[in-house]
Amino acid sequence: MSPLSLSVDPSLGITAGDDFPCMCVTGFPYKIQGANGTCLTVAGTPYGVIQLLATGTDNDECYVTYNNALTGLIKADATHDWCFEARVKLSQITAEQGVFVGLAEESAVGADFMADDTMALKVIDAIGFQIVHATAAAAMWQTIIQLNGGARVAVSATAKAGTTDWMRLGMRSVSGTVTFYVDGNPLANTVKSSATNFPLDQVMLPTFATKTGKNAANSLYVDWWRASQLR
Repeated sequence: MSPLSLSVDPSLGITAGDDFPCMCVTGFPYKIQGANGTCLTVAGTPYGVIQLLATGTDNDECYVTYNNALTGLIKADATHDWCFEARVKLSQITAEQGVFVGLAEESAVGADFMADDTMALKVIDAIGFQIVHATAAAAMWQTIIQLNGGARVAVSATAKAGTTDWMRLGMRSVSGTVTFYVDGNPLANTVKSSATNFPLDQVMLPTFATKTGKNAANSLYVDWWRASQLR
């Protein structure tokens, strides 16, 4: 699946993404939600980077969803291959925090996307990468699936240790099997679309989220993202 070929011939499928050369204060075409959180481009960074900032008050949060958090982009079905990737960076990896990078249910991400104190995700249709630390701990990325009306499932609870360096987090679904990638390298744990609590046939949007705990400010930086799907 080549984003270039999809761009040249839309009959093959769709491709969308953002390199963040600019970010409206209102967020559009993104919706920015969460208590005291902000999302702006970062001064002094070439090519464009956004900062989701959760300031230093306990349970401050910032959630950013594509297409104004209204209608979806990628359908997690078993017959139309799809992929998603984003280049991201964390500001800290030791204090309490919640982070999500991936796809989440259209029209469902809100100010309650992560629960206060526990950092647990609201159980809506979602698939992607998550950090959830209600107590101070070394950040650990998990790969997860969720089904609205079902439950959250960790595909891998120890997918990749957190770092404050830039990293690429990606997913690719081929013939109904999703492989997760870090910096272009496939992780061992995959998940089939037939798995319990997989958001099968659900339409979802690129979503980025961060939440802070215990008065330690944290940020999620996003350099770019790209998503594609065959028709």
